[in-house]
Amino acid sequence: MKRGVAVIVACLAAGTFWASSVRGEDSAKHEAAEKEPKSATANTGFYPNDMGPAEIDVSGYPKEMRQNYRVFAFKCAACHTIARPINSQFLELTPEEQAAAKKEDPDLFKDSKLVMPEDKIWSRYVKRMMAKPGCPVGKDGKIIYEFLTYDSKLRKTGANAKAWREHRAHLIHEFKEKYPDSYKTVFPDASK
Repeated sequence: MKRGVAVIVACLAAGTFWASSVRGEDSAKHEAAEKEPKSATANTGFYPNDMGPAEIDVSGYPKEMRQNYRVFAFKCAACHTIARPINSQFLELTPEEQAAAKKEDPDLFKDSKLVMPEDKIWSRYVKRMMAKPGCPVGKDGKIIYEFLTYDSKLRKTGANAKAWREHRAHLIHEFKEKYPDSYKTVFPDASK
């Protein structure tokens, strides 16, 4: 019995040592990557969106959307910070909604770096993410799509439109100041 306990303790100690050494390697790789110049097209892509908040207060959202948010946050965080879609300029509007928005808020269409209203834009984005190797979204793609569409309409239009554009402009300005090379890669037409 004592020998069995000793074997278990030894295995646990070895496993702990192995896990900490792997974490140490990952930490060293992460630190080295942080020292490398950022490139928006590198495997570790970096975008203005990544500099914004990585959570949303969904307490006022309908119950279904609060549940969808949890799925979105869990699944999408497996591959990138959820700040990326949360702070994205994407806004899915049908052609009819776009026509109405052009009358009500023409500023919505002035700068696609701030807001990019487009039909099926979140649908394409979620499908593109799902096609990536190892993407954990699976059958939850529709739930994530529904959340992103609902949330972006709520936070980027109507009474929230001005605050959203100011927020997004601040992220882009900060990104340009801190990462000018990545800015030129992400927004190649901005320097012309």
